[in-house]
Amino acid sequence: MEGLMKGPYRSKRQREQRIAEAVRRPLGFTLAEILVALALIALLGAALLPVVAGQILKGDAGRVTEDLRSVQTGVEQFLADIHRYPGKYSDLSKVITTANTDINAVAYTTGLVAKWAGPYVAKDTVSATITTGYGGLITNTFMKVANTNSINYVTIVITGITGADFDRIDLQYDGVVNRTGGLLRWVSTGGIDSTKFLATPIQ
Repeated sequence: MEGLMKGPYRSKRQREQRIAEAVRRPLGFTLAEILVALALIALLGAALLPVVAGQILKGDAGRVTEDLRSVQTGVEQFLADIHRYPGKYSDLSKVITTANTDINAVAYTTGLVAKWAGPYVAKDTVSATITTGYGGLITNTFMKVANTNSINYVTIVITGITGADFDRIDLQYDGVVNRTGGLLRWVSTGGIDSTKFLATPIQ
């Protein structure tokens, strides 16, 4: 008789047994499984967080050095066309007029205005500043700063970069950290952190 009981009856019985077993089996994860998963996530986070943070900081330093080199190149191209050193960042981004002055506070002549072939930089000034890495702001007005060789340089000034962030920039720029020497310098006066880049010597 057992041998005759085939087909739908046995299949139905097996299905019922399987359903009963599934109902008895607990759903979800055990506490041990959850704790193991959390421990693995914590280990991965501890290993990857310093790497990710380091890359973000490196990216900011790279952005600052790239922006400084871009302005330096713009100053050199402006000099090649106008034969004067620009007094402001906006001289590189907008057509100059006879009302604008060079780094020596001398007004541009009509003939020099006609030679302007910019823009010499990609970014334009917004509210007299240009944003860069680490939340720094490149100021519109260039400075004249004397280097140790007693030659004045067209100097780009960035405000808002801390000393620690400057160290990262300086290390990436020339491989050495020196806040008071070289072409990159940092000073904090009156609560204002300033990074100065001596971009181009004034001959």
